[in-house]
Amino acid sequence: MKKRYYPYIYGGIAGVMTFIAMFYICRHSFALTNTQSLVWGIIGAILVFVSSSYTEYAIAEIQRISDKYHLDEEFLSSLTKLSPSYFRVADDHLHLTAPRYLWPRILKTLQKYDHERKQAENFHL
Repeated sequence: MKKRYYPYIYGGIAGVMTFIAMFYICRHSFALTNTQSLVWGIIGAILVFVSSSYTEYAIAEIQRISDKYHLDEEFLSSLTKLSPSYFRVADDHLHLTAPRYLWPRILKTLQKYDHERKQAENFHL
């Protein structure tokens, strides 16, 4: 249960910190009014919340699927058509070293694989 909310808690904390920083910078460095600083702080906080939450969600979901099916480097690289150096499995746990811009592609591929495996298991029942 705790892992399910982690991306959103992490994103919320990052968003609050961004809001405080942006409000302070806009107010004191750019000499904006309180209202303008508040608006820019909120915009920055929302962007950081969404970005941080998605990043944490993606890595957690990729690791969950990888751990669920005990996927190794070779299989992950052949499935995603990426270099095996992006996937390091140590102690039966995935350590993703792929650049962040590839994470959505990896996540989509693994979710498709997970869905196909579930359908195949339900078909044989």
